[in-house]
Amino acid sequence: MAIGIGLIGMGVVGGGVARILCDREHEFKHVLGLDLDIRKIAVRDLSKPRAIDLLPDRFTTNPMDVVADPTIQIVVEVMGGVDAAYDLVLTALQNGKDVVTANKALLAERGDSLFEAAVQNNVGLGFEASVCGGIPIIQTLSQGLVANDIQSLYGILNGTTNYILTRMTEAGANFDPMLKEAQDKGFAEADPTMDIDGTDAAQKLALLCRLAFRQRVSSGDILKEGISHITALDIDFARELGYTIKLLGIARVVDNRIEARVHPAFVPHDALLADIRNEFNAVEIVGSAVDAQVFYGKGAGELPTASAVVADLVAIAERRKAGLGPAGAPLAPLPDADLVPVDDIQTGSYCRFTVHDKPGVLAQIAALFAGENISIETVIQHGRSETEGGTVPLIMITHDAPEAAMQRAITRIGNLSAVTEKPQIIRILHP
Repeated sequence: MAIGIGLIGMGVVGGGVARILCDREHEFKHVLGLDLDIRKIAVRDLSKPRAIDLLPDRFTTNPMDVVADPTIQIVVEVMGGVDAAYDLVLTALQNGKDVVTANKALLAERGDSLFEAAVQNNVGLGFEASVCGGIPIIQTLSQGLVANDIQSLYGILNGTTNYILTRMTEAGANFDPMLKEAQDKGFAEADPTMDIDGTDAAQKLALLCRLAFRQRVSSGDILKEGISHITALDIDFARELGYTIKLLGIARVVDNRIEARVHPAFVPHDALLADIRNEFNAVEIVGSAVDAQVFYGKGAGELPTASAVVADLVAIAERRKAGLGPAGAPLAPLPDADLVPVDDIQTGSYCRFTVHDKPGVLAQIAALFAGENISIETVIQHGRSETEGGTVPLIMITHDAPEAAMQRAITRIGNLSAVTEKPQIIRILHP
């Protein structure tokens, strides 16, 4: 029995999906017994040359032709965006079609009603490719670790920022030139805002929380901070202190509530995540039965992401062939998560202050920390200013303290006349 496939989008990922389906047609048909037939592809420009050889009548500029086609059983949405993609995916599900998507923004912002539509229509909604590209993290959480209570997950969820931070570390460079290098090499978009400000990682973390904890977490409720303020000086101090800086997504159960955050962090040199370089992603999951497991691989790119899309597609096709419904526990409706308020999240922090080199400054700063019951673990100040009244960097590592108390202390310290620049704060990972 042939299974009709419809693609919405033929960009980098869509082209990779079509390429894999065509290149592996023999294996799918003769090894798995699946005849996967691409029956329609929605594209913006019919005249654009394509890397795959399909009949012209398979292409359309109207994506509704795909979701309304009665000969198509599985729709693959790789067009991106939210509003238009939402209408198409919802219509496909309501028409009784299984859907596979790589669109994390769509699921993070509008996923509730899509998951509910999938349940109501007894169809599958696969989204393996939406988080960590070629790493099968969605299947791992939804099926492979179903026997576990997930206690925590944390990892590098965005390849663009990991590439930039890796190159800053290796080259001793500041942020801007390494962002330009990432763009030149195709690891960063022309507008990289959602990557570098942490939005992309927060959307992915929200989806992982839904699977790991079976509770609804909105990406807008996650503490979020990006990497554009990181400097070569911070990289150097991190190295001296035994750390590497990474942008992390962190979710864990704390006193029966969920703590969820995305931010740059000092990662100890001996931690596995410290060795994850360039565009690669990695996630460590701690479960009640398996303890800690680490998953590592390419987090983006044409073929890694397309591989995840095709894995979902094949899994759904096999279940269709066997006459079975969707696999895994339903993802809707789910209760809203009881989140640890951002102000109550506790972390240790690296604090870098640019201060006038004069007596009493350290005592002033320490007193303001003490006023918020924040204790100091380490202080570093190298040398003296070459000019009288010049400035020097003053580094302090604090013990764990609530976010609200830390922010109050930093605001007051930043207002001191001896502090000449905005204080730099980076949280510390304690695995």
